Amino acid sequence: MLTGLCFFYQKIILPSVVFSVMLSLMFQKYVDFFTGAGISFMILLPVMQYLTYEIRKPGEYFFYYNLGLSKLILWITTISISAVSGISIALI
Repeated sequence: MLTGLCFFYQKIILPSVVFSVMLSLMFQKYVDFFTGAGISFMILLPVMQYLTYEIRKPGEYFFYYNLGLSKLILWITTISISAVSGISIALI
């Protein structure tokens, strides 16, 4: 199950981190860097999952379902990871 989650997140973590850092640098004048990065990561990780797995490749959920991961589990873990990571980054 853990390897399935690693496969799932390898497509969305890197773009989320890159865009979060870029947004944080753009709005550094208004918000602290880490606060901006944390907030943008909390928003961008679920958005990247939606764009990647709901719009671009909706049939790929069957692959993860065969690994024992339902769509609901993937969404719950994405929201949990984004909330915990985003709040942790924002509090640095």
